[in-house]
Amino acid sequence: MLKRFLYIALVFLVGCIDPVDVDLSTQQKHLVVEAYFTNIAKLNYVRLSYSQPHSVPYNLFEENASVYITSDQGEAYSFYYDKAGFYYPTAGGDAFGVPGRTYTLHIMAGNKLYQSEPVKMREALPIDAIHFEVDEQTYAFYGEREKQLLPGYNVLIDYQDPADEKNYLRWSFETQYEVRTQPWDYIHPFTGLPAPKDCCVQCFLKDRLELLRVSDDRLTNGRNVRNLAVLFMPFEKYLNTKNKLTVYQHSITDEAYNFFRILEQQKNSTGTVFDPPPAEVKGNMKNAENESEQVIGFFDVSGVSMKEVTILRQDIDYPVGEFRYPDDCLVLPGATTERPVGW
Repeated sequence: MLKRFLYIALVFLVGCIDPVDVDLSTQQKHLVVEAYFTNIAKLNYVRLSYSQPHSVPYNLFEENASVYITSDQGEAYSFYYDKAGFYYPTAGGDAFGVPGRTYTLHIMAGNKLYQSEPVKMREALPIDAIHFEVDEQTYAFYGEREKQLLPGYNVLIDYQDPADEKNYLRWSFETQYEVRTQPWDYIHPFTGLPAPKDCCVQCFLKDRLELLRVSDDRLTNGRNVRNLAVLFMPFEKYLNTKNKLTVYQHSITDEAYNFFRILEQQKNSTGTVFDPPPAEVKGNMKNAENESEQVIGFFDVSGVSMKEVTILRQDIDYPVGEFRYPDDCLVLPGATTERPVGW
């Protein structure tokens, strides 16, 4: 009797739901700008793409734009198109900013000119020291959807916060690491039978990590900040053998802080009723001739300090398991068998 009642109730509820007809074809296309300009040349790039309807399964990149940055001192830096929407400085090592100067991004895409607000580069705050502590966190490697609980290192930093001004910080990371895989354990995907490979076991990889980690000095103004956690690195893969980690500390504007803080909150939300309501993410880019056009993204200008550290697996006081990858290590994206200089 109870089952019959539940079935009737379910049919009744389903019958009361009106279908929602969403016309995704009317969704407008907007320019999306990801741009960084610092005092370190190799960190500087612009990436241009377009927002796409949810029904479109691929990214649409802007490949034919004219991209350049100007300063309040009359300097100009042109950027050339590479691939996947990325534009890099044509001036090579000369394309970097100077703290105290103001910079503006210009993008000519088709017959439209997009510009940023002028942004002043702030002085970089030096990193005093880098420390590590063992921790366990949920983590998903690039290309994986499911997160899993993994042991690893929390990366902790020390720095001195100046007392005479408000400071806003963001961190990015570059990691160069070595992996050893098991090509002799390769299983053919179609036959399911062992198909050992002769090569390769040892490979070297490099990753850029942009994690949207930001902080202000509301509670630390003028203080000596110690052991601030800025990154988690799983022992698996990243600390398989050896890792050279570079931490970049960006001194950003308050507008950039608010932009990245909202993105960080939305990225880390868990989808529960206790999550903060979504906030509008406002960028600093606009159509120079039509300010009503929505442009997504931000031109981030920052003074950057950096510090490098090398981590060896043999120095980790923790039972680090073997990185299991039963295949040629060159299959890993960006892998090479060429040993880095100074490795």
